[in-house]
Amino acid sequence: MPIAREGRFLLNHDPYLGGTRLGLESSMLEACIQEVQSRNYFGVFGSPSFGFNETSLDTLEQLPHLRHVWFWDIHLKNIDGLYALQQLESFGIHPRRPPVAFERLPSLREMVWEYRARDTGVETLSLKMLHLWRYAPKHASFAGLQLPTTLQELGINWCNPASLDSLPVLPNVRRLGIHQCRNMSSLAVVPDLFPALEHLVVDACGRMKVEEGERLVARMPGLKHAFVQKRVVT
Repeated sequence: MPIAREGRFLLNHDPYLGGTRLGLESSMLEACIQEVQSRNYFGVFGSPSFGFNETSLDTLEQLPHLRHVWFWDIHLKNIDGLYALQQLESFGIHPRRPPVAFERLPSLREMVWEYRARDTGVETLSLKMLHLWRYAPKHASFAGLQLPTTLQELGINWCNPASLDSLPVLPNVRRLGIHQCRNMSSLAVVPDLFPALEHLVVDACGRMKVEEGERLVARMPGLKHAFVQKRVVT
């Protein structure tokens, strides 16, 4: 659902999660905090385009009940307020920030991770969904990237490896999406890495051929849906 002002505050209603997020605005930050506390909203968001211009997340220390945070297009110098959120389940923050110690956020279940090499502890989480953005190391592979085996959905977006070869085995992933990965050309290791896979979408990956999807479908009879480069593969 879109973000809209309702009375004084910017709100976003999420019927999927059954809750409401409030937009934090620097010009009336204390009022926003009080509204979240009084209404017990499950999440907050912030962006300069919606009036949030802080350089720290200290505000979150006053909202320890939050289960969802999303901050984008912002340069954060201090994120320590995150660690007050011991019930945090869903996470997304712009990459212009200090590194995150994810091991200090053990309740996380879903996250959009705009990769920073100095982030730690992702593999310690019991994540169900991870969307990985802008993973682009100089070695152009997934070597060294550690992910939790609890994942059921994995999205790979704007990443530079040419194949999935160096990813760890993720035995519980049922949904895999690969988007805007211009070097990605091979799906050969998908059956080995994702033995429970049921749904695959590969889109806007310039070097990927539809034939890769056809070969994969022939090897994975349990695959229910495969969409590769704008074509449904059967």
